[in-house]
Amino acid sequence: MNRNTLLLLPVLSLLLVGCYKDDLDPAELTNNPFDADYVGENVFISDGTYTETVFIPGVGNVVRQVIAFRVRRDLFLDPSATYAVQVHDLENGQTTVINADPPGGDAFKYYKQNLVQGSPVCLELRLTNNFSVARAETICETL
Repeated sequence: MNRNTLLLLPVLSLLLVGCYKDDLDPAELTNNPFDADYVGENVFISDGTYTETVFIPGVGNVVRQVIAFRVRRDLFLDPSATYAVQVHDLENGQTTVINADPPGGDAFKYYKQNLVQGSPVCLELRLTNNFSVARAETICETL
């Protein structure tokens, strides 16, 4: 190869790398349920509410409300994505992160100690992974 051809190779490489760089518009990337700007279908589906009695050593039997819901993994761009759910209880203002129950599934249970018959419990739910949170969705259940 002659010297001029060798000098042209880096210039051609730079031109090829620069192609199509303006075709991607980040404002249009709203189809990932893990993004705060997600505009698709609801990710959370309520599975109802019920009470259960648990025995706590030193305390005795405690009745608690269970708010059950599941995550629509079919909406994920990567179905193998790992995640947890951030739950913000709109009644008492507490926020916690919970994992699937059973582990590895898409079903979740939030436990509430102060249950009131006929009073709705509303939870703000967000997918979370890698220390970031997604768009909030609210579900409400009445016991």
